[in-house]
Amino acid sequence: MGCFISLVLLLAVVLTAPRNNAYAAEFGEAPMLAEMVANGKLPPAAERLPKTPMIVTPTDKLGQYGGTWMMAQNSERDHALLIRTIGYEPLLRWTPQWTDTVPNVALSMQANSDATEFVFRLRPGMRWSDGAPFTAEDISFWYDDILRNPAFGNATPEWLTAGGNPVHVEKIDETTVAFRFDTPYGLFPTFLARPEGVEPVSYPAHFLRPLLPKYNRHADADAQKLGFKDWKDRFLSVLGTPGTIDDPSRWMNPQVPTLNGWCLTGTYGKDDPLVAVRNPFYWKIDPGGRQLPYIDRVSFDLVGSKDEAGDTAITGRVNMQERHIGRRVDEILAANSNLQSFTLIESDMNILTLSLNLNDRDPVLRDIFQNKEFRVALSHAIDRDSIIGRFVPGALPHQAAPRPESPLYHTVLARQFITYDPVLAASHLANAGLTRKDDEGFLLRPDGKRLSFTIDTEGASRFEMLSAVIDYWRDVGLDVTARDLSRDVFVDMREKNNHHASAWGGDGGLDAMVLPINYLPVSSESSWYATGWAQWYSDPKNPDAVEPPAEVIRQLELYNQLKATADAEKQNKLMRDILDISANQFYVMGIALPPNRKGLVAKNFKNVPKVIPAAWSYATPAPTNPSQYYLESQ
Repeated sequence: MGCFISLVLLLAVVLTAPRNNAYAAEFGEAPMLAEMVANGKLPPAAERLPKTPMIVTPTDKLGQYGGTWMMAQNSERDHALLIRTIGYEPLLRWTPQWTDTVPNVALSMQANSDATEFVFRLRPGMRWSDGAPFTAEDISFWYDDILRNPAFGNATPEWLTAGGNPVHVEKIDETTVAFRFDTPYGLFPTFLARPEGVEPVSYPAHFLRPLLPKYNRHADADAQKLGFKDWKDRFLSVLGTPGTIDDPSRWMNPQVPTLNGWCLTGTYGKDDPLVAVRNPFYWKIDPGGRQLPYIDRVSFDLVGSKDEAGDTAITGRVNMQERHIGRRVDEILAANSNLQSFTLIESDMNILTLSLNLNDRDPVLRDIFQNKEFRVALSHAIDRDSIIGRFVPGALPHQAAPRPESPLYHTVLARQFITYDPVLAASHLANAGLTRKDDEGFLLRPDGKRLSFTIDTEGASRFEMLSAVIDYWRDVGLDVTARDLSRDVFVDMREKNNHHASAWGGDGGLDAMVLPINYLPVSSESSWYATGWAQWYSDPKNPDAVEPPAEVIRQLELYNQLKATADAEKQNKLMRDILDISANQFYVMGIALPPNRKGLVAKNFKNVPKVIPAAWSYATPAPTNPSQYYLESQ
């Protein structure tokens, strides 16, 4: 992404960089960059690094330069792999142990006493991957011209709001920026360390201003010459939808400058392999003063499925990866003596969560789905022990609830309605008013139609497990069809509230406060059991918003209180109150606790921790600092 910079810009960098400053020390650099410096194609490392680079302490020892990190990437909607490996550079980041947040892009952060203002000091002299300065002006541009731009609608995500009002961002000077909220927001630093926290530092003003009419009166004409409808159409094609990282567009335009350690040289979904090369202006060093990353290139082989990812690993084209290959680790290890495993501490709370759309467009189905008796019936109709024996032997039956290791473990939410009892399931169906059946033995809706609906998932292994679940539902008279959709189609249907039910993984096992999407409807992107309620939480005026019932509104009020406080004891108390309501509502059901998983790493691939937390909110394995991974010479 924007690594290949023009000679004119490079010369400008050289001519304007201070010569006798405090950071003009002897910095080490990769041989490939030293050669470019010697040829006059790149400024010396001391002139590329900020005055205060971030020092990354290696996991085990100082590394060697060179080599290629090889992975397998799904060719459809797998930009999450890019985010988790080369795309996690927020203002604050998680520690490798997932115990706290630390400055990252920011040199420091200072919060006021009531957690309504957070002032970030940036690193003087820091640069984008094309050599242009990165300053508070870039964050100000993101806020003034992107987040608040009416052309993009409501681009402010929920995590950047407090008390129902969006953040206010002010540039204090070139290296200082303040984030202010109308009400206390003690959880803000925690949310900023999530993968979504890269948004404020993902919009290079110098590159993007020419795309906007505010700065270029020919923006529409320029866009139309390139085949776009208008400037907005062009902008969305380049950077994707503002306010969300769940859009692959920005990974399809390698010319966009970035702060990441490696920059793409090709287009995601098109180039195979997709290759990223080291960013010559990356702003991190090791304790010996050598510029990171150690590894020269990252290469992604595009595959069509998780099975193909496993095949890619078996043939030796993966040297460090945890995503996509979990089910075949032992098989891959048996075929490759140069590979070994590392442990992933599972944070997900379920191998398969099942949720009905409580805001279904069909009013009859909506009434049925909103009846808790119906949801309880579906849960009792599932033989979890049989499914566990078939797919995850030894796992513990578990509903959609925080893991037992979590201080927020909720016994009722985790264990209620979990026994397999078809007779009891039929009794709950009767309590829901569903007793009439057609000639084939399927239940009828109150309007006389057969009670039919679809439940969607993505991925062959998940679909296989879901198929086993719906066999039990069909046994109690429900005409349910499982569908294995491409991820693009799956997500698009939920964005449009065009779905009946969903089957997915179980976020929020150890990070229930940070990722509570299965416990209350806070995210229209992920709380698929009630997207309309989630829209209401984000913006009651949204035309797609649906006002929730009183008990759900109470949950959302409690969550706002939780977000406001920085007191851990108060946060836990409020979250337990929220989970009490979740247990009473029973929005989502689950099958079993996922066991810990394994990742793969080559024996000469160093500085990868032996144990890594596994979670989306942690962006596994990014907080372990991939820039300090290295390949040991054979």
